[in-house]
Amino acid sequence: MELIELKKATEQDAPDVLAITQKAFALYAKEVRKREKIAALYETLDDVLFDIRNKYVYIAKIDGETVGSVRFHVMRNNIAYLSRFSMLPDVQNLGIGGLLLEKVKLECVALGVRAITLHTASKMRSTVAFYLKNGYYIHSISRDSDYIRAFMVNELVEMDEMFDYEAAVAH
Repeated sequence: MELIELKKATEQDAPDVLAITQKAFALYAKEVRKREKIAALYETLDDVLFDIRNKYVYIAKIDGETVGSVRFHVMRNNIAYLSRFSMLPDVQNLGIGGLLLEKVKLECVALGVRAITLHTASKMRSTVAFYLKNGYYIHSISRDSDYIRAFMVNELVEMDEMFDYEAAVAH
C-alpha cells in the first residue's frame, strides 16, 4: 500500500462505485437475511450517476484502485444523511473506512452541516461498533425496513438532545 487517495467521485468513477456498493451490500444482505429489502443491491449505473450529479459522493483509492465509496446529501436544518458507505471486503479493518468518514466529516463542516446521520442494521455489531468508534451514537432504533436498523448521529455542533433528526432526514 503506497498511496491512499480520498476524492470526490466523477462520472468516470460510477462503474467502480456501483461494483463496490454491490459487493459490500451483498455481505450486508447476508447478515440481515433480507436481500430483497436492500435497495443498494438493485441500483443501476444510472442510479449511481444520478447520485454523483446530485449528491456528494466520495471514493477511497489505494494505489489507483477504488476500494471504497460513500454518499451523502444535506437535508433540512443542515442535517446530512450518509448512505451507501461501502468498502471492499479485503480492505476492511485497514483504517481506510475511517479516513473516508473523516473526509465526509470535513466536507460537512465546510458546508455548515450540523450533524451527519445514517441508518445501519443494528444486528451487524461490527458495523455499529465502527460507527461508534468514529464519533456516532445510536439515536434510535427503527423497524421500517423489515429488519431492525439503528439510526445513528454524529453531531458536528452542539445540538439539543431531543432534536428530531428523523424528521430532518425523512424522504
